[in-house]
Amino acid sequence: MANFDASELLKSTQSLRLSDLPLSTSNSTNNTHTDSSDLYGSLISQYTFLPTSVVTQVERASLYCRVREFAECHAAFDSLEDNFRHQPIVAYEEFLVYWAQWRLADSAKVLEDALDWAQRSHENTQICGIYTLLRIALAKAEVFTKGDFTRGRDCMREVKSWLQDVTVDRYTDVQIACLTHYYFLVLAAHQVTDNFDPESFRIIPFVAGAGPELNLTKLRHAVQNQGRLRDARLILSTEVGFLPSEDAKEAACRSLIKACRNKTAEEPVWAVESTARSMLAQSLRRAGDITAAEKETRVALDLLNQAPVPAEQNKAHLMVRLDQMKATKFSDSKEAFMAWTEFNEDGLVKADSSIASWTLEKICEAALEILQVNPSLDNKAVFWNWQHQYESLLQRMGDVYFLYMAKIFSDFHAQYPDFGLWTLIIAGKRIQALIHIRLGQQDQVIKIFSEISETIRRQEAFWTEQSIEDPIPRTIKKLDPVANSSDGVKQETSLYTDNMRKQWWSDWVDTSYISSSRDLKDYPVAFGPQLAKGDDPYFSTLLQWLRNALNQGELPLTEMDVIIGCSNSGQVAHDVDINAILQKLTPSTLKLHLYGTDTDPTAPLRWDNIFSIFEDWLLHRAEYNETKRHVLLASVQVERLDSLVSTPNPSIILQAAERILNLVPRLCDEAQQFLGTRTVNWRNVVCNAKRLVLAQQDPQNLWNEQSSGFNEVLDMYKISLQESRARGNLTDEAATLFFIAQHYHPGALLLRRAAFDAFAEYLDASNTVYNKTRESWKVLKGSSKVEKLLSAVQELLRLTIAPLLASVMFQLPDEDIRAITLWGTVQVAKSNGLGWLMRTNTSARSKRVENPNRLDVDYEELPTLTHEELKPISDDAGGNVCYVDWYNASYPGKEVPSPIVVCITASGKVKALNVSMTWNEINAVIDGFSFEESDLRQDYALQWLHKLSPLVEPLAAITEPGQTLVFSPTGSLHRLPLHAQEVGGEPLIKRNPIVYCSSLTVLNVVYQNRKTAEQKRGPTSDYHAVLFGDPPSQPGRKALQSLATKLHTKALIGDASTSSNLTAALTDPDLNLLHYHGHVTFQEGDLKDHGLELDDRRYSLRDVFDLEIVSKQQNEGYHVTLLGCGSGMSKTTMSNDVLGLVSAFLYSGASSTVSALWPFDDKDAVGYTRVFYEDFEGLLKGEGGVVDLAKANQKAVLAIREKRPALYHWGGFVVNGWWMLRVGGKGMEDH
Repeated sequence: MANFDASELLKSTQSLRLSDLPLSTSNSTNNTHTDSSDLYGSLISQYTFLPTSVVTQVERASLYCRVREFAECHAAFDSLEDNFRHQPIVAYEEFLVYWAQWRLADSAKVLEDALDWAQRSHENTQICGIYTLLRIALAKAEVFTKGDFTRGRDCMREVKSWLQDVTVDRYTDVQIACLTHYYFLVLAAHQVTDNFDPESFRIIPFVAGAGPELNLTKLRHAVQNQGRLRDARLILSTEVGFLPSEDAKEAACRSLIKACRNKTAEEPVWAVESTARSMLAQSLRRAGDITAAEKETRVALDLLNQAPVPAEQNKAHLMVRLDQMKATKFSDSKEAFMAWTEFNEDGLVKADSSIASWTLEKICEAALEILQVNPSLDNKAVFWNWQHQYESLLQRMGDVYFLYMAKIFSDFHAQYPDFGLWTLIIAGKRIQALIHIRLGQQDQVIKIFSEISETIRRQEAFWTEQSIEDPIPRTIKKLDPVANSSDGVKQETSLYTDNMRKQWWSDWVDTSYISSSRDLKDYPVAFGPQLAKGDDPYFSTLLQWLRNALNQGELPLTEMDVIIGCSNSGQVAHDVDINAILQKLTPSTLKLHLYGTDTDPTAPLRWDNIFSIFEDWLLHRAEYNETKRHVLLASVQVERLDSLVSTPNPSIILQAAERILNLVPRLCDEAQQFLGTRTVNWRNVVCNAKRLVLAQQDPQNLWNEQSSGFNEVLDMYKISLQESRARGNLTDEAATLFFIAQHYHPGALLLRRAAFDAFAEYLDASNTVYNKTRESWKVLKGSSKVEKLLSAVQELLRLTIAPLLASVMFQLPDEDIRAITLWGTVQVAKSNGLGWLMRTNTSARSKRVENPNRLDVDYEELPTLTHEELKPISDDAGGNVCYVDWYNASYPGKEVPSPIVVCITASGKVKALNVSMTWNEINAVIDGFSFEESDLRQDYALQWLHKLSPLVEPLAAITEPGQTLVFSPTGSLHRLPLHAQEVGGEPLIKRNPIVYCSSLTVLNVVYQNRKTAEQKRGPTSDYHAVLFGDPPSQPGRKALQSLATKLHTKALIGDASTSSNLTAALTDPDLNLLHYHGHVTFQEGDLKDHGLELDDRRYSLRDVFDLEIVSKQQNEGYHVTLLGCGSGMSKTTMSNDVLGLVSAFLYSGASSTVSALWPFDDKDAVGYTRVFYEDFEGLLKGEGGVVDLAKANQKAVLAIREKRPALYHWGGFVVNGWWMLRVGGKGMEDH
């Protein structure tokens, strides 16, 4: 069914009048504003394909759907004959009715029946158009009804391919409807895989020169200017989900409202404008403008009452009431429970399954909060009563997605075995695993973690098997639709390529065909001679050529027999049918025949025979394109090398790599050019393998730099170094320098002078070159720069530099020198990531201050932190400070048994401490420690934690009570309350004030930032504090208000706690202190979702990192208190970077934070606030002064512990960063 221009089709529908609809309006009192020519369907451009009688019923259903009178909608559809009811236009409108009711299973069935009817009627469903819309709408439904994103993935690609060249002024209503479902799936894809990149899909609609955030806005303006208000309303509902701010959302809504007021086409204004005003009201509520929001809500209700239906059938006001309920801020969970249960008593609410599901969800949330506060049997019965009602309703509606989140039990998986939203599955299984860990059921734990591993594998394969990225570099593929011929002969849809990077790629990618008579997802789309989706194009080609070679006699049976693996002798067995075997092979099984498995690779002698046949055939006998033949031959040997990665025999690896190096010069120029960029890598593999072979022959070859074997390998490394430098390949250069350092490593371990010096020289050079790769990042800012950095520092070789250096430093005989060099090595290891970036950002900002006209500055490689740089920090803190670093110096191939612990004592002496625990023992304790509230409240939590006391016990000998201890943990130690460990029978926090930092480099940066900020402000500047949040308890809200009075400021609570207000506060150069008390969300699987729950939205990690983009003048040096459940929870990367809210705020300008390592009781947060800020009030009333945040935290923690000794109550509160905070005095004014 073809698509036509909407404006042309509108003319053909002018004979359709609302008066033709069989509506009784005798009881309606509010229909005076209605235009008689209003149409309500979503696809009026398609009405010419339907009889007027059918259009009349579709319009009747569409109108009543807008007023939520669904019985009339279904009556209209039931009156149609099946052959009309399954028409795609009718089916889509019926889908929308069911969707509005949230009857998801029924909505999916309508579309499935329509697609099935089209196939049985021999409709051409593959042409992009109305059936594309049905497929993507069904895909959207299946996310909920099946928990399956497969159809969604395929439809997203189909729609992207179809619309990527359509300009905004040419969009039809069908294409706009497709786009709304498309963008829904873009958002939903985050539930499928962490690797999904939404920006790769936000290229449609196409707008020249506009970024993704403007595309939908431009499209809405275009259709508004054409007078298509229905379509503009549909776009707006999607657009607001992608706009960056509430201001932008308000502007979008007002733009459509203005178009409705200045209507230039015959459109149902009441339906469009009421939607826009309802959305505007929601945005105003989130921005804190309640008065304006209520005004817009009243106008929306007035417009809804103008619907041309009997008043008693107009139930559109239900959605407005629901929005008002959801925006209401209740004083506590009991009030919320009473309000929602009363709302649920309304018969209209119960009859509307969509609104009923929202209502039951809110009742269950409130009932659960009541149960958690008071776990009585009565409260438990109440909760489960409502919970079962909610689950039952979800099951009836077919909402498997929300049912999973409401009911994470094994019986769910038995009922829905194909549920495929893997992120949710993994979260559910982790909850089950924690339960079994607590119960000590080791077998169940192992089983569940095995299931999690398999789920993660399936998740990763979901995108990679049919990757969004093309398997051919820079190849553009487009569908060229061809209609069925009149004689019924099946036509083909061809895939063609253009913009080839190299001419010979066009030969590699043979023209492929897709049959147009079956569903798109079932086709084996082939790029080049691929045989199925996901196949390697090289081995698909090889298999096809082998079949052709056998049929054409190009390869005799004796050689084919050796290749396939039936014989090594060259004699063909009489009972072997080579042709039958070839036909059954797939590219994957061919690879298995050729290479064997990782644990049982093909023997060298057999591979020699195979490769010699390939070499002669592909270099001389085969009649295909020369470049293609030569690249394929090299790929066959490269795959052989890759298959040997697990073999313990370096001689086999050496032989495979040498064969590649010897082969490349014999290939044609174009193939050499293509493969030449990888020769450095292959040569380094040869060198590494040769080192191991030489060591097996004589261990002295590893450390004796005078031996011929040592120098032979060194000379080859230097050839690689020269080649990588000539090509300007920094990654290859850094890797080669590292390998040369590794070559000298055995001699350096023996402290041979020449080897030691060469080792240090090349290792330092490798580190320097790795850092050069960052020079291009100066154009990046905010979270984009952080993501780039964290991706780069995960490189395995780079992460091995510091451990390799530490292994040599361990051998130094002088204890003091060994301690100093180990300390420096630890600082190198811990400053590769965020610490390095924070240091260079600070340097760049200072250069911009010197030269304001310079927009960007080049990165310079700053030296690693020295222990002398910590002296000013200690002096400003009173001099009595000890710095403690823990570090794991393990690296690939070498497990270091125990932690490195290095300290700088209060006297400035560097010491290395011995720890009587191995990493295996430490990790076993950490893995067994539960962070669940029910466990943290028990005595055994402290007993279990104290198994790690050896990590801190050595500090008793080198520190004194009262000294401030600065802890910089490593790896999984970042998760633990090390201050709760016992020294001398008492928790360490009672003996010493304790501060945490991810690295001392980070500490030095935030110290410098605060000193600079304080110097700018002066000692008598006003003290500017901002308080935010929505505490979960009444005492919490009172504590926040009380603190506001103490700090001479106002608390932004509830609907005033918005993202725009928080951004304004954090970018205010006068900010001294930010206190947040409210909800925090932490999701370890996707750290971008870690954030503060504000009234309008979540203020995520990305938002915090992006503050340097938002702020015109960098704000630095302020303190942030984050009293939210798990605000200090984080994820530690391979590079020892700690990612979480704390590190994000420190990166973006804060110099210190208070946070919580786990969710807490709000009563504890209230007590903590009262004690922590005691010293602030006195200083603000007087001349001002400095608050020691470490001591304030110590006092607050011990005050909680005295009344509530369980670890859960006091162990989670920690201070990070520079702990001395200047508080202004009499210059204070109320803000």
